[in-house]
Amino acid sequence: MKRTVLSVTSIALTALLLSSCADFFQGKVAMGTHAEIASLADVVIPQEQIEQLASPRQVFVSSGDSPNTITVSWTPVEEASSYRLERAIVTDPNENGVWLTPEESDYAVISGTSTSSATLYGRTSYTDTILSQNTMRYTAPEYGYRYYYRVCAENAFKGYDSSEYTVCTQPGVLFAPPTEVKASAGSSDTSVQLTWTKSTSVTVREYSIYRSENEDGTNAAYITSVKSNMNHYSDPIADQNRGVVYYYSIYAETSSGTKSCVSALAMGYARAEGAPPQVTGVAVTNGRGTSASQIVIGWDNVGAEHYAVYRSSSKDSALTLLSPNVTGTSFTDSANLSPGLYYYYQVQSWAEDPDDASKKIKGQMSESSKTSASPAEGFILSPPSTVAVSKSSGNHVIMWTPAIGNQTEQNDYSYIIQGSNSQTTGFADLATVNASDLFFFDGMYYSTIDRDLAKPFYRIKTVHSNGSESELSAVTAPAPDKPRSITVSCTANLASEMGSDWQYNANEVYPVKVTWTPPAQTEDVLGYIVYRSDKRDRGFKKLSVGNDEKTYIITGTTFYDINTTARPGKIYYYRVLSVNALEQGANYSDVAFGYGAITANQYLREYNKTIMSSQKKLTLMHKSGSTSKLGQESKAGSISGSLSYDAHVEGIGGRVIMHYENYCDFYVHANGKLDANPLTEDDEANVGLPESLYFLITGNTNTSADMSANGMMDGTVTCRGMYPGSVVYNEVQIKGGAAGGGRYTVTREGFASEFVDWKVGNE
Repeated sequence: MKRTVLSVTSIALTALLLSSCADFFQGKVAMGTHAEIASLADVVIPQEQIEQLASPRQVFVSSGDSPNTITVSWTPVEEASSYRLERAIVTDPNENGVWLTPEESDYAVISGTSTSSATLYGRTSYTDTILSQNTMRYTAPEYGYRYYYRVCAENAFKGYDSSEYTVCTQPGVLFAPPTEVKASAGSSDTSVQLTWTKSTSVTVREYSIYRSENEDGTNAAYITSVKSNMNHYSDPIADQNRGVVYYYSIYAETSSGTKSCVSALAMGYARAEGAPPQVTGVAVTNGRGTSASQIVIGWDNVGAEHYAVYRSSSKDSALTLLSPNVTGTSFTDSANLSPGLYYYYQVQSWAEDPDDASKKIKGQMSESSKTSASPAEGFILSPPSTVAVSKSSGNHVIMWTPAIGNQTEQNDYSYIIQGSNSQTTGFADLATVNASDLFFFDGMYYSTIDRDLAKPFYRIKTVHSNGSESELSAVTAPAPDKPRSITVSCTANLASEMGSDWQYNANEVYPVKVTWTPPAQTEDVLGYIVYRSDKRDRGFKKLSVGNDEKTYIITGTTFYDINTTARPGKIYYYRVLSVNALEQGANYSDVAFGYGAITANQYLREYNKTIMSSQKKLTLMHKSGSTSKLGQESKAGSISGSLSYDAHVEGIGGRVIMHYENYCDFYVHANGKLDANPLTEDDEANVGLPESLYFLITGNTNTSADMSANGMMDGTVTCRGMYPGSVVYNEVQIKGGAAGGGRYTVTREGFASEFVDWKVGNE
C-alpha cells in the first residue's frame, strides 16, 4: 500500500509541476481543459511591442523654391500615426557673418499646423506659409532669415514613446527677389542702364524686366529676360521718348517658372535735349543724429530754376519724391522719418519745356545715392535698437547697442536710462551716462544700476550734445532668476488633486506632478514654462497646459504633465524656465526626474517581468519526467538576492514553495530598457529603493494541488524599487493544471488595494 500511495502522490506532484510551475512560469501546456481555463504564462509573457518609435531618417526643407512658403518633408516611420513639427528661425548671422545653428530651446510649435496642436496626422510633409500674399514685399525681412525644422514620430493611440527629433541638415529659405535695383536717370540720352543685386536664392534661372510709365508701377509691360549670371541691362530709348520717366521692376524666376515677388521700383529716363545741368554737391548739412525729427540737405547752385528732391533708405532702395519743386538750394525733410534708418537723398534739376508748358525737361539725377562715392546720408537721433538687462549680485546691468552714427558722432551722445515698476507707465530717470564714459565690449555698452534703484522694467533714450532727445527704446526687463527646488513626483497618487484629469494613458501610466519654488526675487517673474525630455542633457520639449499647444506660461508653481506616451519603467526629466512680463527668460532650473504611477493591472504585468526572469534560471522545474522535478535548489538574482525552490510530496498532493529574498534582475535605465547591465551617465542612481532597482522582491509564490491538478496559490510578495507595493496570491485558483479563476490583490504604495483578475495578460 505504501508503494501505491507513493505512486499516486508522484502522479499528483507531476501534474502539479507540469502545470503550476512549468505552465505558470514557462509557457502554456495544453491540458485539454475547457475554454475558460488559460495559462498564467499569458500573464508573464507579453507580446513583443514597440516601445519607442524610430526617428525619421531625414528631413528635407525647400530652399528658394517659393517666395512665401517653405515645404518640409520627411521619411515615414513604421507604426507612426502622426508627426510633431517644430521650427526655429535664425534672423541674423553672428558678428563674424556666420549663421549659427539654433539651440533646442529656440524651436517652437509652428502656429497653424493644426487647429489645436502641432500634430500632423497621416502626413509626411507640410507647407509652412511664411508670408501671406498681402505681405510679399521686397522689404520683408523674412527674405533674409534661415528656417530650421525638426520632426519626431508619434503614436499616442498605441502609447508608443515619441521618437527623438530629426533636424534638417540645411535650413530653408524663401525665394528672394532681387534688391538694390537702380536705373540711370539722365546720365545717357539714348538708354537707361539698369543694375541690381542678384537674388540670394540659388534656384534663379533668369531675371524678367518690366517697365511702366506710372509711379506705382501699374500696367507694366514686359521688356526682356536675362540669364541668372547677369545683374545689368541697357534699355534703349527712342528719340521721341527721351525725357519720359519710366519705372522699372524686376522678378527673379526659377527653372520651374516660379516668380519671386516684385523688386522695388527704380525710376529712370534718358536725358532730353535742353535738359538743365546735373546737380552737384548734394550733402546732409544738419541731420546726422542732431535732431529727432528732421534732416536738412543742401546742394550747389547749378543755375537751375527748379529742383526735385528724392529719398531712399537703408530699408527701401526705391526713390520717394519728397518735393517736386524747390527753388532754393536746401531742403528740410521731416516726412515720416523712422529711427534706426539711414536715409539717402538725390536732387534733380528741371526746367519747363519752352514748347509745352505742361512738360518738364529733367536734368541728370545727382550722384548722391547710397552706392555713390559721396552719398548724401543722414539719420535722425535714434534710441538703441537693442536693450537687455542682466543681474549681478542684486544689481542690474543694462546693455545696449550704440545709437546709429559713426564713432565720432556717437561720442556726442549720452543716454538716459529710465525704470519703472510697470511695463507701460511710471517710468522715471534713473541715470544719465555719457557714451565716452561707458564700458564697451563686443558691440555693446554696459551700465550698472545699483540694487536700491533697480526696477522690473527699463527703457533708454539717446541725447545729443545739442540737447536733442530721441524717441524711447522698446521696454525691456531682466531675465528672472532660475526657479529653485524643482521636484517631480514618482508613482504618486494624484487623484485628489487632479480630479477628472487623473486619467491613465494608453500604456496605463498616470500623470506626474512638477513643483518648484520661485526665485528669491520674484518681482520680475510673470510665470514659468516647463520642459520635458527622456534624456538629462538634451531633447527638451516645451509643454503646454493640458497639451493644448497654446498655453505655455504657468502662473503658479505646480504643473501636471499629462504625458500621453509615457511608458512603464521609463523615467523622464524636467526643467523649468522663469519668464518676465515680456515672456522672456534665460535661467533654467536644475533638472529633476520623475515618473507616473501605473494601474494595478499594469503593475502586475511589470512585476511579472521579474518573476518570469527568475523562473528561467531554475533547473529542476524544467526537467522532464515526474520525480526528477522533486527537490530543492537556489538561484541568485542578476543584481541581488536569491530565489529558493522546494518541490515535495505533501499528503496525497504536491506543494511547490518559491521564496524570494531581496531578489532583483533589472536596473531602471533612463531609456526604459530593463537589464542587469550597469547604469550609464544618462541613468539615475537613486530611482526607487534601494538605488535604481526596478523590482526588488521578497516573499513567497507557492502552489498546492491535489491529484486532479486543482488547487490554489498562496503567498505575499513585497516590492521595493521603482514601484513599491505588494502582490498577494491567496485567491488565484488552479484548475486542471492551469490558472482557471480567482484574482490577485495588488497594493501600490499610496493607493488602496485592488483586485486584479486572473485573466489579466490575456488581452
